Amino acid sequence: MRGVSSEIDQENEMKLTRVWVGSALSMALLAGCADLTPVVEPTASPPDPVAALEAQLTALAARLDALERTVAAEGEARRARAAANEKALAGIQRELKTSKAAVAGLRRKVEAPPPAPEARREVATIRHDALEAVYWPVDVALGELPGGNGERAARPIPAAIPNMAREILVYAQVATGYVKGGPHRFRIATRLDNGQEAAFYLYAVGQPQQSWGYNSDNVWLPMPKNRELILQAEGEPFFGDWNSEVRIVAYR
Repeated sequence: MRGVSSEIDQENEMKLTRVWVGSALSMALLAGCADLTPVVEPTASPPDPVAALEAQLTALAARLDALERTVAAEGEARRARAAANEKALAGIQRELKTSKAAVAGLRRKVEAPPPAPEARREVATIRHDALEAVYWPVDVALGELPGGNGERAARPIPAAIPNMAREILVYAQVATGYVKGGPHRFRIATRLDNGQEAAFYLYAVGQPQQSWGYNSDNVWLPMPKNRELILQAEGEPFFGDWNSEVRIVAYR
């Protein structure tokens, strides 16, 4: 009986072992199935069309601003170049005008007759207001009259006129031919001790014509202590054929 009981106990233990193994296999299969459950990924939201349009508008606005800055910079550069060109052109025109005046002056000197021999210094007498006055003739050239635009020039009186002279006899002439410039008034003066000026005037008109006009005068002026003869011209500068000269022809 004890042997049969042992066999029954072993058989029961084997059954319990098989039940336990089956349970363990079932749990393992259930865990594996749990691991094989598919993972569902979240669905991405569709793009926002309004945001895309706003991004495009922002990019286009930035591009337009850059183009406007480029156009403004180019316009400023062109204005600067135009101003520089105008300044250079004005300089060339001034140089051309100066060169033409120099050429005209040289042409007058070339075409002018040779200077007369210096007059022999001698003493002469004249009667004025029943008073006898003595003068000494000289021939001292002081150059041309100014061209115009209020130009003022101070010509030094040469040493041929002594400091003891009280007055100088000034000769001035102007001749105009085919010349542009309109009316001119030339002023010849000396400064007095009180600061005022003693003067006389020549009048000349420049206009296109096939003839020449002349004006000249001889006037006694006080001998200035600063030994300067003042020449001034009012009117548009002459352009064309004209000439002038100023001389001191006597003193007393």
